[in-house]
Amino acid sequence: MIRSFPVRTLSALAFAMILPVAALAATGTDAKATTAHPAHMAHAKRMPAVDINTASKEDLMKLPGITDETAQKIIDGRPYKSKAELTKKSILTKAEYGKVRSRIVARQEKSAEMKAPEKAPETKAAEATPATPESK
Repeated sequence: MIRSFPVRTLSALAFAMILPVAALAATGTDAKATTAHPAHMAHAKRMPAVDINTASKEDLMKLPGITDETAQKIIDGRPYKSKAELTKKSILTKAEYGKVRSRIVARQEKSAEMKAPEKAPETKAAEATPATPESK
């Protein structure tokens, strides 16, 4: 009987150590399966980013924390080179900007002014070509 006591103690200790490990392993696989599904759902429900340079007042008001007055301030301050200009121009507070920064973009439109300098060197080159034959 003296020997059976240590054997029972060791087997109870081994069982006590194995039981939590088995429970954790079973919970770990279930936890991964349940957390993976809602993450995919969040991506499916996420709306596309709102362009602060072109969005309507109604679209801006759909953003969290953006009121009718704030949306009008955003529209009045256009165009923006970057979305961070909303705080630089004091249109949004840092807290308000923090709520919307992942949901907005500030895309730049290519204007006619940007295309004009590209054509200007071609015009100068065309003018220089006829001048050469006249000098001969």
